[in-house]
Amino acid sequence: MVAAAGCAKARANIKPEPLSLEVPAPPPRVIVPPDLDPEPAQPPVSEPEPQQEKPARRPSQPRPDGKAGPARTEKKVEVPPPPVAEAVHPVPPPTATLHQALPGAPTEVERQVRDQLAQATGDLRRVDYLALNADAKSQYDTAKRFIEQADQALKEKNLVFAAKVAEKAAGLAASLVGR
Repeated sequence: MVAAAGCAKARANIKPEPLSLEVPAPPPRVIVPPDLDPEPAQPPVSEPEPQQEKPARRPSQPRPDGKAGPARTEKKVEVPPPPVAEAVHPVPPPTATLHQALPGAPTEVERQVRDQLAQATGDLRRVDYLALNADAKSQYDTAKRFIEQADQALKEKNLVFAAKVAEKAAGLAASLVGR
């Protein structure tokens, strides 16, 4: 009973009140109006117009009843519309294909690309496609597409692209041989 007496102590189940989380007020914002008077790059050159003499104004006299004259209204300044920039026409792509060459003779680079493609094709022939998992099948298909792209680039004499794609195809095919 000693053990039971120790557990039978009266304890108050008091839940503390949750602290209120007060959100601070947002900081004051300063809104600056945009500058509507852009300085013209070049003032328009116009011929001076002949000035016509304007009749002289009579100075305004105070009213006899002591009231001030009508309130002056401010003149609204018309803001000229911003100058319209000339439309920029996109430059059409060149119609002729660009022939990019790597350092060295083009025949040497082309031979190296063809060797890499032959190696990649040979490696892919040694791979059993049906035994591959989904990820490896995806890599196999990608290597096949790289080989096709490199062949097309060789036909178009784009040796830089052909070399890069052939290198990728050879790397993927070599990684699949061990699987």
